[in-house]
Amino acid sequence: MNVAPPHRSLTTYRPDIDGLRAVAVIAVILYHAWPNYVPGGFIGVDVFFVISGFLITSIILSQLEQGRFSILGFYARRIRRIFPALLLVLAATIGFGWIVLLPAEFKQIGRHTMAGSAFVSNLLLWHEAGYFDNSAATKPLLHLWSLGIEEQFYALWPLMLWLTYKRKTGVLLLLGTVFLCSMALNLVVTARDATAAFYSPATRFWELMTGGIGAYLQLHGRDWAARQAQAGSLAGVVLLAAGFLLIRPQDPFPGWWAVLPVAGTFMLIMCGPSAFVNRQILGRRLAVGIGLISYPLYLWHWPLLSYAYIVIGEKPAFLARVGLIALTFLLAILTYRLVELPVRKSRARVRVVRHLAAGMAAALLVGVLVDTGLLRQRIDARGAEAFLNALNDSAFPGPTLAPLRYKNSLFQKASSRAAGVTVFLGDSVVEQYGPFVEQAIANGPDRVRSVVFATAGNCPPILHTFPLPKIRYVRCPATVENGYDYARRPEVEAVVVGGAWYGYFQDRGAGLQFDDGQVQLQFPDKRAQEAAYRTLEASLLQLRQLGKQVYLLLQPPMGSSFDPRNMITGSRFASIRPLARIEPVRLDRFLDNNAAVHDRLVQIARATGVELIDPTAFLCQRNLCPVLGPDGAPVYTDTMHMRPGYSRSAAQYLIRTISARTAAPSISMARQ
Repeated sequence: MNVAPPHRSLTTYRPDIDGLRAVAVIAVILYHAWPNYVPGGFIGVDVFFVISGFLITSIILSQLEQGRFSILGFYARRIRRIFPALLLVLAATIGFGWIVLLPAEFKQIGRHTMAGSAFVSNLLLWHEAGYFDNSAATKPLLHLWSLGIEEQFYALWPLMLWLTYKRKTGVLLLLGTVFLCSMALNLVVTARDATAAFYSPATRFWELMTGGIGAYLQLHGRDWAARQAQAGSLAGVVLLAAGFLLIRPQDPFPGWWAVLPVAGTFMLIMCGPSAFVNRQILGRRLAVGIGLISYPLYLWHWPLLSYAYIVIGEKPAFLARVGLIALTFLLAILTYRLVELPVRKSRARVRVVRHLAAGMAAALLVGVLVDTGLLRQRIDARGAEAFLNALNDSAFPGPTLAPLRYKNSLFQKASSRAAGVTVFLGDSVVEQYGPFVEQAIANGPDRVRSVVFATAGNCPPILHTFPLPKIRYVRCPATVENGYDYARRPEVEAVVVGGAWYGYFQDRGAGLQFDDGQVQLQFPDKRAQEAAYRTLEASLLQLRQLGKQVYLLLQPPMGSSFDPRNMITGSRFASIRPLARIEPVRLDRFLDNNAAVHDRLVQIARATGVELIDPTAFLCQRNLCPVLGPDGAPVYTDTMHMRPGYSRSAAQYLIRTISARTAAPSISMARQ
């Protein structure tokens, strides 16, 4: 099928596409800043992919059919478009890293600068931790993976189109073939290795090709009738909204899920600029303005958020994140006006391209020097690295946990070969045992059951009891309800219920509310706490009556003494040293401070006949609970969560809960 003469130009500016860019970049920024509020915001990148495929294919096809396409000219325009803002952000990122990063962190940022300047960040990250791992927050150049995929597409697609057009073998056939092959790979690889599917260009090209097909159809097809355009724009909005609302970071992605944002973006592009949504929403001045600066917005936002996370040692406060996003917009506007526009308008195009290419080569060289240790960091943190490395050290969900959708909740499952299932109900204090469970299954897949983590951070495993504000923890009620419902399934043999009990039922739990539809009470009101206790007791008793093995898991020792940040002195902007003396936690003081909650949970365990597991009986010796391991490094990553390595070695008290019936060891589980 030969390319027919075009009947319209696709090079005419469409403000609604810039508005669509604004939707994409705002979604990504909100996801990175407030993932609990916008858990599906990361699919904004998929919107970008479709837009890029549409625009690039439009430009190439139009120029081919007008007889003025040049491969060198295409790459020169890409350099003028991509390099200026990227070079600025790379320089700022590695420069600030020189000030505040530790040796290993600085070497990593050098490696990521090298990959970013060579546009292979996706390939490097493919072999590192996953995009949604907690460690991702400490990689300031993580977001360049998507730029790598786009540039790899740009390296191949112009040549493929040019050769196809020249040989008259059928552009639409090429578009369809690449789409189908990439889509098939996407589905197969996502099912086997979601990390590979996320980062591989081969499993992503179908998204850009969707935009390319749209470009061809608009260039050679008929205009949509007004009614079709209106319906198409509404369908696009519905598909995008469904993607933002339904897709979760734990879902195997891209896979079939990516069809929602890709199809939604395709519909909004195809319906044209005159459709109501495109004209009245996407084409508005504010949306267009944000779309124009979307590229520097995307480049700046993640280094700012990531460095704040690194410097503070935890996620920045809400208002701090608001300030960082405001700074992102300021930097993006300045970058657009003072860097991008002057480069685009410069008449010395050849010289500009040469200088930009030399600048990117220099960035690559700096990355090599840092990665090899020839260029070292400024910060003096001798002796404190072990404490700083403990911050943000967590691994849930781990590499062998697979997403499990149950009703409208997303759980995590570790599968073994033994019969039966153990369900863990709880919050992040229960999720910290993920590394222990994964290791236990890896070491004895025939001796331990499969495990389902029906958990969610900050969600107490008590029906009708949830944290405030409700909009932030909107998943909690459904997660807890569905978790208990899943635990009642016939294949479930054991249920472990745990959580941050001492935080919830002390005065610190003032942010909780009990609401069963009839009674609405707020913590720390004693009536609210008693209602929650009674509800927990009723739930445990019901599980026991169903014949389940039920365990009530108490909270491990906790407190400020466990926080690595309290074991050091100084600042990343000067020098950091460990404290001269780091004391273990006294068990009697911890138990005294939490005696009322502890005793009430013991009463519930006795009344329901469930087994009580008290981690302090195993973690603490001679009235002392260690805060440092044998290697002198902190055993916790904050005040209450174990580091993965400590979880694997210290949480042996949970082995009974997951052991298959024929392999259950005899061990005393509780201190009562």
